[in-house]
Amino acid sequence: MQPIDFRYRLSDQGRIVLGPLSSEETLEFEVLSRRDREGLIDLSSELRLLELYVKYNGPDAPVPLPTSESARWLGDAPRRRKPQRMPRPGNYVIPVAVMMSLSFVLIALLVG
Repeated sequence: MQPIDFRYRLSDQGRIVLGPLSSEETLEFEVLSRRDREGLIDLSSELRLLELYVKYNGPDAPVPLPTSESARWLGDAPRRRKPQRMPRPGNYVIPVAVMMSLSFVLIALLVG
């Protein structure tokens, strides 16, 4: 049976450390990750987080794309959304028929 690689270890101080990162880098990674989740990260911190991520996962690991906030800092234009398809006219036949029948019933109740 092969041992499972969880890619963490215990430091000399008994703290859990991520793979090849040092104890201080692991703490910095945790702090920067928390700030990123809360949306309170600046460009230099985001770049440092990316450095630590690459060091932890290795240079061949997939790297997450920058957020729209960091794209503005880097001068990239934000991506445009795909235009939504307009519904076909046939999709309105049933709702219009239901509304007309309800309005006729309402008129009949009011007149009667």
